Amino acid sequence: MQDTFISKADLLYHLEKGDEDAFQEIYEHYWLKLYRMAVSKVKCQENAKELVQDVFMDLWNRRGEVHIDDLDRYLFRAVKYGALKLIRKEIVRRQYQESYIETASELSHTTENILAFDELSNAINNGIERLPEKVREIFRLNRIQHLSAREISELLKIPERTVEYHLALALRLMRGYLKDFLIFYLVLYSL
Repeated sequence: MQDTFISKADLLYHLEKGDEDAFQEIYEHYWLKLYRMAVSKVKCQENAKELVQDVFMDLWNRRGEVHIDDLDRYLFRAVKYGALKLIRKEIVRRQYQESYIETASELSHTTENILAFDELSNAINNGIERLPEKVREIFRLNRIQHLSAREISELLKIPERTVEYHLALALRLMRGYLKDFLIFYLVLYSL
C-alpha cells in the first residue's frame, strides 16, 4: 500500500476496504485534535483519552458499515456526543455517590455489607482474570501497581498509545463484566 493518501476521500475509501495504513494515517492526523476537544469538554485527561480511543475503535469496527462523507464532521461529532454521554454518566455517578454517602453514614458494618463487599471483590477479580492476557497485564500494572501509561510503556517496551488502548479496552470490558453485578446490588439496596 502507499505511504500517504492523496485526499480524505481516498483515505475514507481505503478505510472502508479495511486498509490499516489508511486508518493509521487518520489516527495520527486526528488524535491530538480530538483529544484536545475531548479534554475541553470532559475536563479529565483519562476520560478524554478513553473517549478518543472509543471513537477510533468505533470508526475501525464500523468501517464497512458506515459511509462517511465528511471525516472532520464525523469524528468531531462523535467526540461531542461521546463527551455528552460521559458527562451524563458522571452526573448520575455523582448523584449515586452522594446518595450512597448519605445512606452509608447511617449503616453499620453488618455481616451483609461485608459479604456484599467480598462478592464485589470476587467479581472484580474474576473480571480481571477474564481479560485477554496482555490487557490484564497492563491493567494490573496501572490499577494495582499504580504505574502510569508512560511507565508501563517503558517497562514493556511498547508505544504509550498501545498502553492507553489496552487500558481503555480493559475498562470497557470490566464495565461489561461488572454491569449485571452492580445493577443487581443497586436494585437490591435501593429497596
